[in-house]
Amino acid sequence: MTATLLRHLVLLCALLMCAAPVPALAASAAMSQASQSLLSKGMAAADAKRAQRFFEQAIVADPANAAAFSALGDLYGKQAKTDLARKYYRLALDIDPLEPSALAGAAAIDIADGKTDAARDRLRKLKASCPACRQTNDIERRLKPGAAAPSLPHP
Repeated sequence: MTATLLRHLVLLCALLMCAAPVPALAASAAMSQASQSLLSKGMAAADAKRAQRFFEQAIVADPANAAAFSALGDLYGKQAKTDLARKYYRLALDIDPLEPSALAGAAAIDIADGKTDAARDRLRKLKASCPACRQTNDIERRLKPGAAAPSLPHP
């Protein structure tokens, strides 16, 4: 009976370990700095393919860089690849639920899809975290009655 009990305890511990959330791996300070540098290079890149490579490298250097995921979302939004844009905004918001560009980009997609309640929810978060941000003003303007249909991504 003791062996059976021990086997059950080991199984229970293994199950609990599998169910426990795994903390995201934090990048070293040097990798975070490299990621920010790559993100800046991507923002300054003249063509989309080059920008995409820089953004992807920024994510590899620091997988917790929400701004890099959001930048990829913006890039795909400009290319009218809405599903990919939505995916990268979601990833950015999983890392940082208040990332302004991801909130604004996702809200713009919500507006285009006719999901104004979801867009208003994202606007509330934008107003709480960044009331004076360009993204906040842009989404607020797009949600006003009679506003023109939004283009993706936000300007």
